[in-house]
Amino acid sequence: MSEERASAIGADDARWMSRALELARLGLGLTSPNPIVGAVVVSDGTLVGQGYHRRAGEAHAEVLALAEAGARARGATLYVTLEPCNHHGRTPPCVEAVLAHGVGRVVVAVTDPNARVRGGGIAALSAAGVDVSTGCLAAEARADNREFLFAMERGRPHVTLKWAMTLDGKIAAFDRRARWITGEPARAEAHRFRSRSDAVVVGIGTAFADDPALDVRLSAPWPREPLRVVVDSKARLPVSARVIEAGLPSRCLVAVADQAPPDRVARLVERGVTVLACKSDEGRVDLRDLITRLFAMDTLAILVEGGGALHGAFVAAGLVDRVAVFVAPKLIGGASAPTAVGGPGRHLEDSLELVSPTMRQLGNDWLIEADVAPRGAITTPREAIASTMVR
Repeated sequence: MSEERASAIGADDARWMSRALELARLGLGLTSPNPIVGAVVVSDGTLVGQGYHRRAGEAHAEVLALAEAGARARGATLYVTLEPCNHHGRTPPCVEAVLAHGVGRVVVAVTDPNARVRGGGIAALSAAGVDVSTGCLAAEARADNREFLFAMERGRPHVTLKWAMTLDGKIAAFDRRARWITGEPARAEAHRFRSRSDAVVVGIGTAFADDPALDVRLSAPWPREPLRVVVDSKARLPVSARVIEAGLPSRCLVAVADQAPPDRVARLVERGVTVLACKSDEGRVDLRDLITRLFAMDTLAILVEGGGALHGAFVAAGLVDRVAVFVAPKLIGGASAPTAVGGPGRHLEDSLELVSPTMRQLGNDWLIEADVAPRGAITTPREAIASTMVR
């Protein structure tokens, strides 16, 4: 059953699916390359079992919820935020557990676009006589699994550009110093963005200017280490850079162009860094090739943290799907002070359109988030695009 044809949502269904969504969010940043999923089992209006997916390779939400419900699951309703799987992966099919427990009804928020699932779970349940409905709180469920669903539907990672800037649009002062534009609450939220990403990416200019670690620093040690990626066409990153020392050196990836000097590449490899030799365009890393390689490494969510040259290159390549902008109530001015998106720029009528914007306050700062309206790469002349690509 398609989400467009889903049955009307009742108050009870919305209530229990809301609980399943709350559970799913407990797995944010911990389950990749799997989605976050929550499930609850309800019998005669009473919650009898609940669970959420905690880590890739561990039990799925439905299995945990059904195990807690036990015999009380027979004839009950299972609410699950994503279509139950019907294939053998790292764990057995969830559909088998649903049928074995004798569940009478299954309410699904969104169908799974993964080619290995894609309607198969719902079809198998329906064929076995289970009453299945879809679309309950679908918008909320899609937002929570935005990156996973995008990657499965589009066949590439979801890319978010993130930056902090002053109210007059500067990401650093005229002397290139940027610490700190925003306050502690905003910086803590920025680390939560990192914790929910599979890869955090910066350009070599930012690596030189700020020497960032690109690690996750929250109140408690984060159990999953996102890839720390530097786009460095000529392999100039110093082996003493913090981005290498911030975690396992192998989790630091340096994306070089295929003509990078072999001696510099060898030095990074000897340090334990993972070097990705990407296709090049006029000596610069081809970003489409880079994200294709990252996708092959189970990277579904990419967070790009600057600088302006790298942001401009992603924009020019048509590879930006969402933006997250921290705005500080400060004015610093300066004609030479850098802005968030570099490159040759666009005509006003060709501007990137942002949709569904949200804004919330973090201390004295503001966080603005929005999706990029789908479109192809811009028609900027090839030589202009090449000039924006990260060196």
